[in-house]
Order: sequence, then structure tokens, then C-alpha cells
Amino acid sequence: MANERKFSSFAELSPQGQGSGGRHGGPPPRGRPGDAPELPPGYLAAGYFDQKNNLLKDIFVGWPEAITRSLRESRPPATKNSLRAFYTMLRMAKNQFEAQRRTPDKAMGEAKTQLYKLRTAAQYQRTRNVISPLCQDFLAKNIDLVDRKGTDFDSFDRNFNAFVEHFQAVIAYLPERAQS
Repeated sequence: MANERKFSSFAELSPQGQGSGGRHGGPPPRGRPGDAPELPPGYLAAGYFDQKNNLLKDIFVGWPEAITRSLRESRPPATKNSLRAFYTMLRMAKNQFEAQRRTPDKAMGEAKTQLYKLRTAAQYQRTRNVISPLCQDFLAKNIDLVDRKGTDFDSFDRNFNAFVEHFQAVIAYLPERAQS
């Protein structure tokens, strides 16, 4: 019993917690050794829309793939299950927003409140080491963008919907559970 190894987290206990590219394969780390995975360069710099007010292709292809790769390399690594609670909160806020459309000020106010709660939940889960700093950053950047660009009902509606679509695309590229 004296030689028994002690683990400080479940991640250390599982083979997936041994780092990317370990004996179980997986993508090799990007960048210099020790670099933390990050969001793509220029991510959301121009918002969700192009100059013609159409959703950027990067919302569906490109950014989601790069973000997913980084989320899998981050510690703790993200899976669909680890993000599902956040996505569910976002969808519930969107559904409530749609149901209250007849009273725009109320719909927008309550949706923003739900987004702030989602941002706080991400911070809490980060401090508990349930999600990575990268995952928290992804959620915060998107929530802040919706809040900043959504100054009136129509712009809020468009940006809120764009975030929902983008988050759904990110989840689509994640595996069900950590690859082994």
C-alpha cells in the first residue's frame, strides 16, 4: 500500500489524461511544447457576418474544426458530453427568446440574463477544472460578441442565432468521448 499511486484528478486516472500524442495516439500537439491550445487567429474579429450581412463560412467550416482540435488538445479535453450542458442552456435561452418574441424588450432582456448566467457557469466550471481555459474563452468571446453587437432586437436576434449555429457546428466536430 505504501507504493500506491495517488491521483489528484480523474483525468490523471484515465489514459486520455496522459497528454495528447501519448501511447493512445491522437493528434500531435501544435505549436511549441507547453503552448496552451488557443482559438484561431482573428477569431470573431469581424463578428459573425460578412459585409453583405451573410453568415461567414468560418462559422460552420474552418473555425469549428480548429476550435475542436484545440479543445481536444486542451486540459481537460472537451467532448460533446462536456459541452452539452452549456449548449442546452443556450438552446433553452434561445427557445425562451423565441417564445417571447411578441414583447421584444422582455425577450431580449431575459435572453441576455440567460447568456450572463451561461458565462458565469463557464467561469465556475473552469475554476472546478471541468472545462479548460480555452473552452471558457470560447464561450465568453461568443457571449460578449452577442451582447456587444445585439444593441437592438433585430441585431440581437441575428447575433444570438449565429452563436447558436456556431456552437452547434463546434459540437458537431467533437467526438462523443475522448479518443483512446
